[in-house]
Amino acid sequence: MSSSQVNIQLQSQIQALNPQQLLVSELVEMPAEALYERVDRELQENVSLEADRTDNSDYSDGVDATVGSDYADDSNYADDSSYSDASELSASSDYAADYSSPDDVPDNLPSERSSVGESFTQETQSFYDQLEEQIGFFHLTQHEEEILRYLIGSLDDDGLLHISLQQLQDELEVYHNISTSPEELEHLLGILQNFEPSGIGARNLQECLILQVQHAPDHQSPVKQQLLLLLQNHFDNLMLKRWDRIQRAMRLSDADVSRLKREVHRLNPRPGSSMGEAIGRNIQQITPDFIVDTDTDGSLTLTLNDGHLPPLHVNQDDVDFLSSYEGRDPKDLSRSERDGITYLRDRVDKAQGFIDALRQRRQTLATTMQAIMKMQHHFFESGDETLLRPMTLEDVAKRTGLHLSTVSRVSNSKWVQTPFGIYPLRWFFTSAARLQGGDEVSVRNIQAAVQEIVDNEDHNAPLSDDAIARELQKRGYDVARRTVSKYREQLNIPVARLRK
Repeated sequence: MSSSQVNIQLQSQIQALNPQQLLVSELVEMPAEALYERVDRELQENVSLEADRTDNSDYSDGVDATVGSDYADDSNYADDSSYSDASELSASSDYAADYSSPDDVPDNLPSERSSVGESFTQETQSFYDQLEEQIGFFHLTQHEEEILRYLIGSLDDDGLLHISLQQLQDELEVYHNISTSPEELEHLLGILQNFEPSGIGARNLQECLILQVQHAPDHQSPVKQQLLLLLQNHFDNLMLKRWDRIQRAMRLSDADVSRLKREVHRLNPRPGSSMGEAIGRNIQQITPDFIVDTDTDGSLTLTLNDGHLPPLHVNQDDVDFLSSYEGRDPKDLSRSERDGITYLRDRVDKAQGFIDALRQRRQTLATTMQAIMKMQHHFFESGDETLLRPMTLEDVAKRTGLHLSTVSRVSNSKWVQTPFGIYPLRWFFTSAARLQGGDEVSVRNIQAAVQEIVDNEDHNAPLSDDAIARELQKRGYDVARRTVSKYREQLNIPVARLRK
């Protein structure tokens, strides 16, 4: 029997992000300091993009208004709040003025020596803590949260999981009395692999790199699809750098090979290392991306911290030059004139695209933060953590109409300055806990109750976790001893025998 090759043409529809959408995605994810550097680099690279260094008054796209106390009613989401440029705020903090001297101001408040929107310092966290904070982004049961925390604790320093799911199942059942199944572990590992940064929770290097490609904003672009095929089908040759074999097998041109090499070098084989070292006394600079002020009538004012960015505009001479050639027949122009016009138009279009992307970034950030302010209005009024409501990424995405991945990018690496301190934006995402009556509250309610019980206990006879659980049940919280132990550890409260 003779064999023959048959060519089959298939038609498929793939939605790919255009360069402008990719630029917006990139800018949305950037915190304030990284954005300043990105704008400076764009100004250096594109001479058609200019900055007005003398006046910031026109840079804000905000509307002068406030968020009223009706934010406590979340029956409907209305984009009725406003944001403005941080330069419009006073250089000193009104809420720090209640202290007799700058040295008396608590560390989590900006003192008179710091202007609003400037950098503050914060101790770094281990990447395990940063991953645990992302648990609140998803709707999970208490049982699923416990397993997910164990999965996070089982990652190595690179953020990879080198323990088999069967071994994890045995450890959970034997040492922690938590029953699970391989299917449930696989499902929760899939959730963990959606955490930031991409590649976390992979079981080997190949899966780590594939996850990063699949989670990229432009994952459906031709080059990313080509990179995905390379990682899936030719990984061994890639590890041995056998690019000649890869080129033949995938029928690549020399340009394709060069492009794939650049894409491979952009991947991170150690995603855990990008989230910082282990807990220590390291200090990192923090520039708040949002500033939320509370007025005496309970209304909230949102300010985007774009104060360091000058107004941007396209070079008017370039625009006028292009306008002078409008309507002229290209046949009447020399080749050098056509090339020059094409080059200049690309520069001008890129400059305008960057300005539009910045404007869209500000609108996206404002829309997301307004939704968070709406859901957590009671906290922004009083600073009481127990008033935080359960909130996930999906909740904010539904309120804003934004894609879940967009909300995730906004929430990543952003900080909020409030009258009560500086908080990472992801801190406001909290998972739900149930009361005995069936109502849901934020887990921070229970944590605050645990802290209060421990603070008021008899230090000569401190309460065990079982005793704390019974006290919480009297207060209406439906919690088990294991949950109390988890919250106690998160609050850095020692066991009973060490609290004497």
